[in-house]
Amino acid sequence: MSTPLARAQAKLREIEQELGRYPDFQLYLIAKTRKDRARMERLLMDIPAFALWRKLRDSIMLASASPY
Repeated sequence: MSTPLARAQAKLREIEQELGRYPDFQLYLIAKTRKDRARMERLLMDIPAFALWRKLRDSIMLASASPY
């Protein structure tokens, strides 16, 4: 894991495993509509690991999309 992106992806997987024990997180992952996901996000934001997971996920998506 030499790059910051690789380290972020590894941390994201680690946090996902931790969040896997929360039934609400599993429901969030299978939610199909934006409205359902937004509702679940409001519930999950009380879990500090979820907030970090979401920030890492968004950062990784941006970094992967960037040509730099």
